[in-house]
Amino acid sequence: MWKSQPSDRLDHWKQFRQQLASLPLDEALVECSTFWQRAPFTPYYLDYLTVDQWPTPWELVYENYYCDLAIALGIVYTIHLSGHPSVEDIGLRVYQDTETKHQYNLAWINQGKYVLNFNLPDVVNRIQVPDKLKILAEFTRQDLKLDNY
Repeated sequence: MWKSQPSDRLDHWKQFRQQLASLPLDEALVECSTFWQRAPFTPYYLDYLTVDQWPTPWELVYENYYCDLAIALGIVYTIHLSGHPSVEDIGLRVYQDTETKHQYNLAWINQGKYVLNFNLPDVVNRIQVPDKLKILAEFTRQDLKLDNY
């Protein structure tokens, strides 16, 4: 999918989202995480401080550039647009390791019951996010304007 033309990528992504909606949530999240693990990596594409400049879901897939933050955003967009009936809450959180200064961009589903993009392709729980991580930013569905999509 990632090497195809933009219109083909968008079609494939739509079909993928539709498939997710019919799976049990835990399976859908693993599938989504695995899907985004394959995205071509481009460092420093998005910055968490400029959320107002982030691409829409379709722009993200069309442009085909994915830093770690863009991958987390792609996960959030995919799950949201799948319309999965078991998703009650969705957002994105940015953490920094206080020791290594490494940044983690995490998709936060159902109040952290499911956390994606921490250890791809695994889906973890908020309890598995180490205490040494300091939250830098939290984006709710309203901040991400998900209700517009």
